[in-house]
Amino acid sequence: MRMMYSSALLALAAGFSLSASAAPDGAGAYAGTSIGQARASNKQIERDNVSFGLRAGYQFNSNVGVEVFTNTLSFIEAPYYFEHRHEAFPEEHYGVAVTGAVPLGGRFSLTGRAGIGRTKMHAASPRYSDYNETDPSIGAGVRFSFTPHLSINAEAMRLTKTKVTVLSTGFRYQF
Repeated sequence: MRMMYSSALLALAAGFSLSASAAPDGAGAYAGTSIGQARASNKQIERDNVSFGLRAGYQFNSNVGVEVFTNTLSFIEAPYYFEHRHEAFPEEHYGVAVTGAVPLGGRFSLTGRAGIGRTKMHAASPRYSDYNETDPSIGAGVRFSFTPHLSINAEAMRLTKTKVTVLSTGFRYQF
């Protein structure tokens, strides 16, 4: 009997705490995916390639969040790298960023990001080794929310050290 009262008390306390722990003002964890184009503007690479991205983060409120992310850059193609004599090309980027959003009214928001990460530089020749570059990133975009949980976004992100711009669109689901 004592165990039943303890269980009931515990269930009642948990019920009251759920409403107290509800995420205020758009807070909560989220995950997202994107597809786009990686565009290099450096002397090593002067071409574009498909980019895929994954993100996971936490939104503190409707304006500020933090996320971890990764994007493929994939500039290597066998016939292409023989024409250039540079030892490595950016292949993949992963990092962490502080994100921000400014609601425009209704369902639209302007978004921004500032982060730091690592860009994997793939050796184009067996003479060289793969290595990683520490690469700051900045970005801006726009988001449209279908529901409080599901949104679509378009974004431009610049990897400042390797001089790669990723233009992408994707979906985000907030839990």
